[in-house]
Amino acid sequence: MSVCRTVTVSITPEQDALLEALVRSGRYRSISETMRAALRLLERDEAAALADSRAHGMWHEAGRA
Repeated sequence: MSVCRTVTVSITPEQDALLEALVRSGRYRSISETMRAALRLLERDEAAALADSRAHGMWHEAGRA
């Protein structure tokens, strides 16, 4: 198992309510688990955006040739 690091973040009351609702729903066991799921989605979205950017750049460079 990897070593976890504790961080502090500031969130809006609406974000807090969403996190609490997700935990209360039983979908997640804790706010930490919920935040890790959110970060996995962000990681996936960023990887897709990078791939799109690279594909666009390659297309753009190919158009110059």
